Amino acid sequence: MRKLLTLILLITALMSKAQVDQALKRIQLYEGSEYVTYGHRITEVFSELEFHFGVGIFPKTNIAYLTYRQLVVLMQDTAKRENWTQERYLESRNYFRDHASGGRIVLYVERYGQYETNRKLFFVIVRNKNEEELKEIQFTNRPPDFITNDLFSNWAYIDLDVEMPDEFFVYVNHKLTDHLSDTKFLVEVNAAPLLPPTEEKP
Repeated sequence: MRKLLTLILLITALMSKAQVDQALKRIQLYEGSEYVTYGHRITEVFSELEFHFGVGIFPKTNIAYLTYRQLVVLMQDTAKRENWTQERYLESRNYFRDHASGGRIVLYVERYGQYETNRKLFFVIVRNKNEEELKEIQFTNRPPDFITNDLFSNWAYIDLDVEMPDEFFVYVNHKLTDHLSDTKFLVEVNAAPLLPPTEEKP
């Protein structure tokens, strides 16, 4: 039975000082998990990550997605709230136009070793429903954030400068594993929100 989640992310988080929304950090996904962010349905198709007995949980690999239009609306709202200068507004608008015309993926990971959680060891491949590659992203060095003695986290914004279809796959991979792919997500853009199952009245 698939586990259904409705995840409401605060859109202000992506343009404020917060790096990744707390809701994206909290959820624990398993194969078949479905959740909704910004009106887009995301399904974890599979994960090769293994349960870590010392910590008692699986490693986390979580993503969210925003379209270009959502990024622009968010930017406009933030600019108004923070009273941006026209120069800063134009700079941000031009950046999204040139580098994120296909939207943005937000990636959050948790791992159990400090070195293996460095962002440079991860890479992401985006494919369409026919498994044709649309984009591959290699990350630069970013040391992980310390959570506990056994747990470290990291994050990234993945801006897509190619047009995205209504449905696409996101593969999140690690360079130190033996798997061809570590975690696969299906993103369905503007999909109807998931509703919890209702119990029939007797």
